[in-house]
Amino acid sequence: MEYEELRGYRFSKLALGTVALGLDYGISNQKGKPGKTVSSDIIATALSSGINTLDTARDYGDAELLIGNFLKQSANTTNVNLVTKFRIGKENLSNPDRVRVQVYDSVTSSLNFLGLKRIPICLLHKTIDEPMDQVMKVLPGVFESLKEDGLIDLAGISVNHPDEAEEFLQHPVMDVIQVPVNVFDQRIIRNGLLARMQKEKKIVFARSVFLQGLFFMETENLSGKMAIAGPFIEKLRELALQADRSVAELAFSYVNGLNGITSMVFGAVSPQQVLQNVQFLKGMPVPHEVEKLINELFTDVPELVITPGLWNN
Repeated sequence: MEYEELRGYRFSKLALGTVALGLDYGISNQKGKPGKTVSSDIIATALSSGINTLDTARDYGDAELLIGNFLKQSANTTNVNLVTKFRIGKENLSNPDRVRVQVYDSVTSSLNFLGLKRIPICLLHKTIDEPMDQVMKVLPGVFESLKEDGLIDLAGISVNHPDEAEEFLQHPVMDVIQVPVNVFDQRIIRNGLLARMQKEKKIVFARSVFLQGLFFMETENLSGKMAIAGPFIEKLRELALQADRSVAELAFSYVNGLNGITSMVFGAVSPQQVLQNVQFLKGMPVPHEVEKLINELFTDVPELVITPGLWNN
């Protein structure tokens, strides 16, 4: 396992995302939420494989409780980096006092479920309909209070649109960002923000590496407005054949080869999927000519395809 040290933490190159352990999640997930025993096996497999970072959220069903119970019953978990997230209701953004109460309630609940005295990494789970400028009027102050009260260590935000990272960079109180990036979604690269975040030594978690499983969908099963994704998926499969690897390997290797990514968040509904992603780390880099084609062919993928928050609207 590869690791990177930033801001007092040592992060594994892979971070286990746990939304699928707490909710039925993923457009291509036909198995649904795994049971408690399998979920515990997934976490155990991740930790034994060298993955030391677990990503969760207050609204990931019972994922926080599952993690907390696992850690209580397991030995040698003191070096596990826990990332959790809270939400701010759009209706509360105009009232800083209500925001503060809502965030403190959520953070306190996370501490209880996870069995912690302090959350190592705490992020705002920003929704797609919350204006970034309004969020940033209240969020930095709340994070400063949470840090002063000893409830969290590092603070940050999980964004929907890479351009939102611009405002994130304006606030020193925020150390961490979680941002979508994949072969279809190269916005954080093209706008130069990934390079800027690397220069400022921000912790960057890449999510949606497989675009919530969209890359693995059979194109004939894409209906309605999502049918627009079909031609792009077919192009991706052609590139994977050209590179002599699977779609998953190609998608993974593309993000793994980007400078400035601290850790890649991936989900799993079985221990085997964890091991598969660990194995992907050992794969060869994307051939230069294929990387060039990826950058050319997927420059203008429609927002509907690369933004899961729009899929059900």
